[in-house]
Amino acid sequence: MKMKRIGIIAAWQPELNYLHEEYPSRKVRKIAAWEFHYHSINNLEIISVISGVGKTNCSSCTQLLISEFRPDEIYMTGICGSLSDSIKGGEIVIARQMLQHDVTNAGKGDDVWDLYTGRTSIIDGDNSIFSDFLNFAINTSEHKINNGMFISGDQRIREDVLRSSLSSTHNAIAVDQEIASFSYVSYVNKIPFLCVKSVSDQADNKTIEDQKRFKL
Repeated sequence: MKMKRIGIIAAWQPELNYLHEEYPSRKVRKIAAWEFHYHSINNLEIISVISGVGKTNCSSCTQLLISEFRPDEIYMTGICGSLSDSIKGGEIVIARQMLQHDVTNAGKGDDVWDLYTGRTSIIDGDNSIFSDFLNFAINTSEHKINNGMFISGDQRIREDVLRSSLSSTHNAIAVDQEIASFSYVSYVNKIPFLCVKSVSDQADNKTIEDQKRFKL
Protein backbone atom coordinates (compact mmCIF):
# COMPACT_ATOMS: atom_id res chain seq x y z
CA MET A 1 0.00 0.00 0.00
CA LYS A 2 1.36 3.41 -1.00
CA MET A 3 2.26 5.65 1.94
CA LYS A 4 0.52 8.99 2.15
CA ARG A 5 2.99 11.78 1.42
CA ILE A 6 2.76 15.11 3.25
CA GLY A 7 4.83 18.23 2.64
CA ILE A 8 5.72 20.55 5.54
CA ILE A 9 7.27 23.97 5.00
CA ALA A 10 8.60 26.51 7.48
CA ALA A 11 10.41 29.77 6.86
CA TRP A 12 13.40 29.15 9.14
CA GLN A 13 15.10 26.30 10.95
CA PRO A 14 13.86 26.79 14.55
CA GLU A 15 10.29 26.34 13.31
CA LEU A 16 11.05 22.75 12.28
CA ASN A 17 13.45 21.82 15.09
CA TYR A 18 10.91 19.63 16.87
CA LEU A 19 10.17 17.57 13.76
CA HIS A 20 13.85 17.16 12.90
CA GLU A 21 14.83 16.24 16.46
CA GLU A 22 11.97 13.83 17.17
CA TYR A 23 11.89 12.27 13.71
CA PRO A 24 15.37 12.59 12.17
CA SER A 25 15.46 12.61 8.40
CA ARG A 26 16.37 9.33 6.76
CA LYS A 27 17.42 11.05 3.55
CA VAL A 28 18.16 14.58 2.35
CA ARG A 29 17.84 15.75 -1.24
CA LYS A 30 19.34 19.09 -2.30
CA ILE A 31 17.58 20.92 -5.12
CA ALA A 32 18.63 24.47 -6.03
CA ALA A 33 18.87 26.43 -2.75
CA TRP A 34 16.78 24.02 -0.67
CA GLU A 35 17.33 20.81 1.26
CA PHE A 36 14.34 18.47 1.33
CA HIS A 37 14.27 16.05 4.26
CA TYR A 38 12.51 12.67 4.14
CA HIS A 39 10.85 11.46 7.36
CA SER A 40 8.83 8.32 8.06
CA ILE A 41 6.17 8.51 10.79
CA ASN A 42 3.91 5.48 11.15
CA ASN A 43 2.18 5.16 7.77
CA LEU A 44 3.15 8.65 6.60
CA GLU A 45 6.04 9.87 4.49
CA ILE A 46 6.84 13.50 5.27
CA ILE A 47 8.96 15.82 3.15
CA SER A 48 10.08 18.85 5.15
CA VAL A 49 11.93 21.93 3.94
CA ILE A 50 13.04 25.36 5.16
CA SER A 51 11.89 27.86 2.56
CA GLY A 52 13.61 30.98 3.81
CA VAL A 53 11.87 34.21 4.78
CA GLY A 54 9.61 36.15 2.42
CA LYS A 55 7.10 35.53 -0.34
CA THR A 56 9.57 34.86 -3.17
CA ASN A 57 11.54 32.28 -1.21
CA CYS A 58 8.36 30.62 -0.02
CA SER A 59 6.56 30.50 -3.37
CA SER A 60 9.65 29.16 -5.18
CA CYS A 61 10.20 26.50 -2.54
CA THR A 62 6.53 25.51 -2.45
CA GLN A 63 6.35 25.05 -6.22
CA LEU A 64 9.52 22.97 -6.18
CA LEU A 65 8.17 20.78 -3.38
CA ILE A 66 4.94 20.20 -5.30
CA SER A 67 6.58 19.60 -8.69
CA GLU A 68 9.35 17.30 -7.47
CA PHE A 69 7.63 15.37 -4.67
CA ARG A 70 3.90 15.43 -5.50
CA PRO A 71 2.60 15.49 -1.91
CA ASP A 72 -0.98 14.47 -1.20
CA GLU A 73 -1.29 17.38 1.22
CA ILE A 74 0.94 20.31 2.12
CA TYR A 75 1.25 22.30 5.34
CA MET A 76 3.00 25.47 6.47
CA THR A 77 3.93 26.10 10.08
CA GLY A 78 6.03 28.45 12.18
CA ILE A 79 5.51 31.73 14.03
CA CYS A 80 3.45 34.82 13.28
CA GLY A 81 2.37 38.18 14.64
CA SER A 82 -1.05 38.74 16.13
CA LEU A 83 -3.24 41.53 14.76
CA SER A 84 -5.89 41.03 17.42
CA ASP A 85 -5.63 42.22 21.02
CA SER A 86 -7.50 39.09 22.08
CA ILE A 87 -4.90 36.73 20.56
CA LYS A 88 -1.77 36.47 22.70
CA GLY A 89 1.69 34.93 22.46
CA GLY A 90 1.74 31.13 22.40
CA GLU A 91 -1.77 30.82 20.99
CA ILE A 92 -2.39 28.96 17.73
CA VAL A 93 -3.74 30.52 14.53
CA ILE A 94 -5.23 28.37 11.78
CA ALA A 95 -5.75 30.31 8.55
CA ARG A 96 -9.27 30.17 7.14
CA GLN A 97 -8.49 32.75 4.43
CA MET A 98 -5.20 34.17 3.15
CA LEU A 99 -4.27 37.43 1.39
CA GLN A 100 -1.18 39.35 0.28
CA HIS A 101 -1.58 42.71 1.99
CA ASP A 102 1.26 44.49 0.17
CA VAL A 103 -0.11 44.40 -3.39
CA THR A 104 -2.18 47.09 -5.08
CA ASN A 105 -5.92 46.48 -4.68
CA ALA A 106 -5.34 43.72 -2.12
CA GLY A 107 -8.55 41.82 -1.55
CA LYS A 108 -10.25 43.21 -4.67
CA GLY A 109 -9.48 40.36 -7.10
CA ASP A 110 -12.33 37.96 -7.77
CA ASP A 111 -10.50 35.29 -9.79
CA VAL A 112 -7.52 33.55 -8.22
CA TRP A 113 -6.67 32.02 -11.61
CA ASP A 114 -6.27 35.37 -13.39
CA LEU A 115 -2.57 35.78 -14.16
CA TYR A 116 -2.76 39.56 -13.76
CA THR A 117 -5.15 40.14 -10.87
CA GLY A 118 -5.12 36.76 -9.14
CA ARG A 119 -2.48 37.90 -6.67
CA THR A 120 -4.97 40.41 -5.24
CA SER A 121 -7.55 37.71 -4.50
CA ILE A 122 -8.39 36.16 -1.16
CA ILE A 123 -7.46 32.47 -1.00
CA ASP A 124 -9.85 30.20 0.86
CA GLY A 125 -8.41 27.30 2.82
CA ASP A 126 -9.21 23.70 1.99
CA ASN A 127 -12.49 23.03 3.81
CA SER A 128 -11.97 19.35 4.64
CA ILE A 129 -8.45 19.70 6.04
CA PHE A 130 -9.33 22.94 7.82
CA SER A 131 -12.38 21.51 9.59
CA ASP A 132 -10.68 18.26 10.57
CA PHE A 133 -7.58 19.98 11.91
CA LEU A 134 -9.55 22.67 13.73
CA ASN A 135 -11.61 20.06 15.57
CA PHE A 136 -8.49 18.03 16.36
CA ALA A 137 -6.63 21.09 17.68
CA ILE A 138 -9.52 22.28 19.82
CA ASN A 139 -9.83 18.84 21.43
CA THR A 140 -6.12 18.20 22.02
CA SER A 141 -4.16 21.46 22.31
CA GLU A 142 -3.27 23.08 25.62
CA HIS A 143 -3.27 26.44 23.86
CA LYS A 144 -6.14 28.59 22.65
CA ILE A 145 -7.02 27.92 19.00
CA ASN A 146 -7.95 30.83 16.73
CA ASN A 147 -8.97 30.92 13.07
CA GLY A 148 -9.68 33.64 10.54
CA MET A 149 -8.05 35.88 7.92
CA PHE A 150 -4.25 35.58 7.73
CA ILE A 151 -2.29 38.15 5.71
CA SER A 152 1.29 38.25 4.42
CA GLY A 153 3.68 40.81 2.98
CA ASP A 154 7.39 41.26 2.39
CA GLN A 155 8.03 43.29 5.50
CA ARG A 156 8.08 42.69 9.22
CA ILE A 157 5.21 44.43 10.96
CA ARG A 158 6.63 46.19 14.01
CA GLU A 159 4.59 49.39 14.31
CA ASP A 160 1.39 50.03 16.25
CA VAL A 161 -0.13 52.27 13.55
CA LEU A 162 0.58 49.84 10.70
CA ARG A 163 -0.71 46.95 12.78
CA SER A 164 -3.98 48.74 13.41
CA SER A 165 -4.34 49.68 9.74
CA LEU A 166 -3.77 46.13 8.48
CA SER A 167 -6.15 44.67 11.02
CA SER A 168 -9.00 47.03 10.20
CA THR A 169 -8.48 47.13 6.42
CA HIS A 170 -8.42 43.37 5.95
CA ASN A 171 -10.26 42.17 9.05
CA ALA A 172 -7.19 40.03 9.70
CA ILE A 173 -6.14 38.31 12.91
CA ALA A 174 -2.52 37.39 12.07
CA VAL A 175 0.36 38.39 9.81
CA ASP A 176 3.60 36.90 8.52
CA GLN A 177 5.78 37.03 5.39
CA GLU A 178 4.99 33.70 3.73
CA ILE A 179 1.57 32.11 4.20
CA ALA A 180 -0.30 34.01 1.47
CA SER A 181 2.23 33.03 -1.21
CA PHE A 182 2.35 29.44 0.05
CA SER A 183 -1.44 29.28 -0.14
CA TYR A 184 -1.58 30.76 -3.63
CA VAL A 185 0.91 28.28 -5.06
CA SER A 186 -0.79 25.34 -3.33
CA TYR A 187 -4.22 26.50 -4.52
CA VAL A 188 -3.35 26.90 -8.21
CA ASN A 189 -1.65 23.48 -8.12
CA LYS A 190 -4.85 22.01 -6.65
CA ILE A 191 -2.98 20.54 -3.68
CA PRO A 192 -4.93 20.39 -0.38
CA PHE A 193 -3.16 22.70 2.07
CA LEU A 194 -3.30 24.08 5.59
CA CYS A 195 -1.56 26.96 7.36
CA VAL A 196 -0.96 26.70 11.12
CA LYS A 197 1.23 29.08 13.10
CA SER A 198 1.96 30.01 16.69
CA VAL A 199 1.82 33.63 17.81
CA SER A 200 5.23 34.94 18.85
CA ASP A 201 4.43 38.65 19.10
CA GLN A 202 1.77 41.35 18.67
CA ALA A 203 3.25 42.87 15.47
CA ASP A 204 3.70 46.18 17.29
CA ASN A 205 6.47 48.37 18.69
CA LYS A 206 7.45 45.59 21.13
CA THR A 207 7.78 42.85 18.52
CA ILE A 208 11.53 42.28 18.88
CA GLU A 209 11.32 41.94 22.67
CA ASP A 210 8.28 39.65 22.41
CA GLN A 211 10.01 37.37 19.91
CA LYS A 212 13.06 37.05 22.15
CA ARG A 213 10.87 36.00 25.09
CA PHE A 214 8.94 33.58 22.89
CA LYS A 215 12.14 31.83 21.77
CA LEU A 216 13.15 31.33 25.41
